[in-house]
Amino acid sequence: MENSNRTSSREDKKNLSHFANIVRIARSDQEVSAEELELLLKIAKKYKISDEQFKSVIADPDSIPTLELLELEERIERLYELMQMIEADREMKWEEVDTLKKIVTGLSFPFNQIDKIVKESLKTDLHITDLDNFKRDIYKLLRM
Repeated sequence: MENSNRTSSREDKKNLSHFANIVRIARSDQEVSAEELELLLKIAKKYKISDEQFKSVIADPDSIPTLELLELEERIERLYELMQMIEADREMKWEEVDTLKKIVTGLSFPFNQIDKIVKESLKTDLHITDLDNFKRDIYKLLRM
């Protein structure tokens, strides 16, 4: 039972960290649009973020550290959700891209491929690319 609680606690921390990264993207242009808020609420529900945690992270996402000890597949899945936030209001802003680059670096993607990963991700239209195809494209990029 204790081991299961530790695993759950670790998962909760990973999810809260990821949620904070998504909030960083949403807030990077100093405003959170209605579409971004809608996506944040959906993601908070998915990761079982409490109302109290939600309010706290929205107010100060930098109070939550980025956890980099994730499997590659999980990092790519997190990147996909970060990209969903960038696309949420159908406007890609420089501040969002700059924040994305910092988060991708913090997620411990290979440092020499950060620019390629971000560039490829930004070229992807998530309205027609599902998670599996996105993963395939990023895995292929990382093997180059």
